[in-house]
Amino acid sequence: MQIPLQNPIRSRISTIHVWVCTALIGLLSADVVMGMFNAGLSPLKPILFTLFAVLVTITSSLLNKPRFAPAVFLVLLLPLVRVFDAIVLKRAEFTYAGQTEMDMMRMIIVLIAFLAVLATDKGLKIALGAAILSIFLTTGSEIFEMLGFAKFTAIPGRFAGFNGHPNFPPILMCEMLGIAFALCQNFRLNFLLIVTAYVGVGLTYGRSGFVVLTLMSGLYILMNARRNMNFLIVCVAITIPLAGIGVAVLQSQTQKGIIKNKDTTDRMDAILNLDFDKLKSPERAKDVGDAMEAVFKRPFLGYGTGVSGARWAPHNEYVSLWLELGFPGLVLFVGTYVILIMRSIMTGGKAGFLIFAMLAFTPAGQGRIETPHFLLAMSTAGLILWPTRYKIVLNNSPSTTPVHTP
Repeated sequence: MQIPLQNPIRSRISTIHVWVCTALIGLLSADVVMGMFNAGLSPLKPILFTLFAVLVTITSSLLNKPRFAPAVFLVLLLPLVRVFDAIVLKRAEFTYAGQTEMDMMRMIIVLIAFLAVLATDKGLKIALGAAILSIFLTTGSEIFEMLGFAKFTAIPGRFAGFNGHPNFPPILMCEMLGIAFALCQNFRLNFLLIVTAYVGVGLTYGRSGFVVLTLMSGLYILMNARRNMNFLIVCVAITIPLAGIGVAVLQSQTQKGIIKNKDTTDRMDAILNLDFDKLKSPERAKDVGDAMEAVFKRPFLGYGTGVSGARWAPHNEYVSLWLELGFPGLVLFVGTYVILIMRSIMTGGKAGFLIFAMLAFTPAGQGRIETPHFLLAMSTAGLILWPTRYKIVLNNSPSTTPVHTP
């Protein structure tokens, strides 16, 4: 009599698991609680929410029979090295080294929670739902800020939403779109996500973000255009006027009264006119040069995790990792991407858009690899490319049973 009752109960637990984990991971990835706390809109401290979310997601995952995925070794390797360097070796010397240690611990527990969720049968479904939620939350918070209801941004004139800095929403949008392109077969939903992402990227006036988003979405649309031609014709007829209105709104935001914001004005000109000279940043070139000078002074061991951003600002993840962990750290970082790319090629291009989204920002990124949205993107890519998982059995039967998941 008890056997028939088990399936409905198991199904109900699985449903709760999907909805709860999707919501919590989406909120974490979009930095909702942190953004609201920093803006004075919520008294809830981000660390308390993070601990709550980690506890709930891991507990929920354990109740849904997670299976071990060997891909976790690839995903965890670099973060564990950085945590060990920051907390155990303590090589970095700067004022806020203690804060860096806390950030590293936050990063690793969030990553473990993500990997635990992805180890369940509904893990990839949750990742897709969280990615979609993150896109809408981020763009929505930027619109909320543009309308004057809150102030999230660290740079006047450019809207950032919950992320706090306008350089991060474009990265989040592209990474989350990469997850959607890899896991969602619904072209119309993906097209809606592309439009939403363009709104979010536009409000940040992000140059590199606009370029990466255009390359990703343009190729995706071309690859699916033949099967969705009628839908695309209708969408083009609707979106062109809306795009014109959006550009006009963005241009109006570059000027307050008779005063123009030169930074946002130049960014708009660079994007609209494809002015590659303006797409470049002389300030960032100097920052990279300064960081490289430091690298050559200590090329093998580096200066310790956290110095990139505290003592230098290279805006380049290769230089950033080289500064912190030396040449071995650079090899580990590059090697991770090489393995992902080779595996994607061997599996017929699986997660190709997602890998491109993560890789495209490496020359212009800094501090991204410890953000929740990047951790979600990297974890999801690993599970898509290596779907084989193993169930741990603690009895006299074979210790592991391979389980193949689509």
